[in-house]
Amino acid sequence: MRWKNCSSRLSCLLTILGLNMFCCPAIEDITKCGLRCSQGLQCKSKNITFSEQSRPCRKRSSSLPSKIVEDLKIFTVVKCMKERQCSIHLKVKGTLILDEHIRGVEMCSISMSTLQYQCAVVKFKKDAYTKLTAHPVEIDYDCFSAEMREYTYVTLKTIPYYCDVHLKQEHLVGDCTNREIGRHMPTCIAGKLDYAINKKQKTLSVQVSDSVEDHAYNVRLCHKWFTCEDLGINALIKVQDSKEVTLPYSQILPCLCIEGWSALPDARRVQLCPFKNYTAELWNGITYDHGTQELAWEPACPVEVGVNLCWTTGSNDHCTDLQDSFHRVRQKVRYSRVDPHPSLCVKFTTDEGFWVRCPFASGYLPVWNMSTDGQLGKLQLTFMTQDKADFKMVLCNKTTPHKCESLKELHVTANTIGAVSRVLNLSLEECDSNLCVQGWRTDIEYSVRIQFCNMCKLNSTGTSSRYIWPIAITVILLILMTVILCIGYMICRVLHQPYRKVFLHSTQSSRRMSVEVDGISPF
Repeated sequence: MRWKNCSSRLSCLLTILGLNMFCCPAIEDITKCGLRCSQGLQCKSKNITFSEQSRPCRKRSSSLPSKIVEDLKIFTVVKCMKERQCSIHLKVKGTLILDEHIRGVEMCSISMSTLQYQCAVVKFKKDAYTKLTAHPVEIDYDCFSAEMREYTYVTLKTIPYYCDVHLKQEHLVGDCTNREIGRHMPTCIAGKLDYAINKKQKTLSVQVSDSVEDHAYNVRLCHKWFTCEDLGINALIKVQDSKEVTLPYSQILPCLCIEGWSALPDARRVQLCPFKNYTAELWNGITYDHGTQELAWEPACPVEVGVNLCWTTGSNDHCTDLQDSFHRVRQKVRYSRVDPHPSLCVKFTTDEGFWVRCPFASGYLPVWNMSTDGQLGKLQLTFMTQDKADFKMVLCNKTTPHKCESLKELHVTANTIGAVSRVLNLSLEECDSNLCVQGWRTDIEYSVRIQFCNMCKLNSTGTSSRYIWPIAITVILLILMTVILCIGYMICRVLHQPYRKVFLHSTQSSRRMSVEVDGISPF
């Protein structure tokens, strides 16, 4: 069992290695290109480049072996004059069975994008290949120039060219994602960017390193969508210049990025987005048109977000969703016929969480409002409006903190500007602590709801209805006793007033007599 498991693991490992070699073949580095033939076979080549190839073939001779051209292999190689000054070439390896009728081979590479032919005509010397007749020989040629991400079509034919005696094969040249190509090709070397943010001055200082020598370098700011949209803020760093530039920005956004690349055709680019975590900045672009009553929001950066309208009660931070207002968008979203009330908000939801923005919370006076006046058994609702409007009132039972089930409905039409009142009769059974009333406009598409709860103060204390009358009688008796005591006090004060006057008069007379006696002289 142990050997079986080891064998299975080894088989999987070899399969993975084989797939890696097939998908990502190794790329050879060469310093010069040329022609190489099997040992003992003397050959020379002549290069030909043309735009099309149409050469007639000879009828196959019966004396020819059944199989002459055996194999054709194609490899991508990198030819470097010095570090980071390289070019891409194709290495073509052909294998054939040498025959006295064959004088050489023709190898051609055809670009599928430009239809340009590159051919190498290889001739064999007679005195050298006679001893190799009927033996397999190899011919290598690695001077076919190629471009990254290019499809090529390679053919191998005999000289003379016999019909049906040839091989052909397609080949895709790698790109910068290949480690060897990315390390050597100048267009693949994007450079390294470092930055420093100055939020006070709204600038980004960018420093470039590890770029291609002897070439200028481009740096710019852009908004990263499917591509990086140019903002007109860019700089060209010349070879002799300092490798640091300062770029101004106007607004912090998560898609505001720095992009850099060498001043070469089709050069690879590197991007850094300093504010990628500032997602909260996306939700500030809400606009409202008072003429059309349209509320709109357009993302400044690419984002998939759920958008809906909601309303707040003011008692907590919860925002209750408005029905039929949810949209999942990547671009601009619009809501028509929206009531610009201070408690109307917009909720944005992504995989990272949700954000609520209330565009009318400050600086906006509501066009309408609702108030309540509760009395025992009655509830008066008053709508104050600055325009003609239709309203709906719902008496509801609050089953959860954010859900209220409808009990009664009342439609109110305000034909004039001002106050409109309606009275609802409430039974003691209906009047409890969970009773709420909601009101909103119905003549527009999206309106907030104003909600009042705990209107029945007497019953909300938990007092049963059978105790209401005794409590009421007790309160009345206390009031009557207070009134009687006040009246008695006033009567006592009135009756006591004459006796006080007589006492004061007698006291003053006694004082005058005492003064006169004291004033008589003894002589």
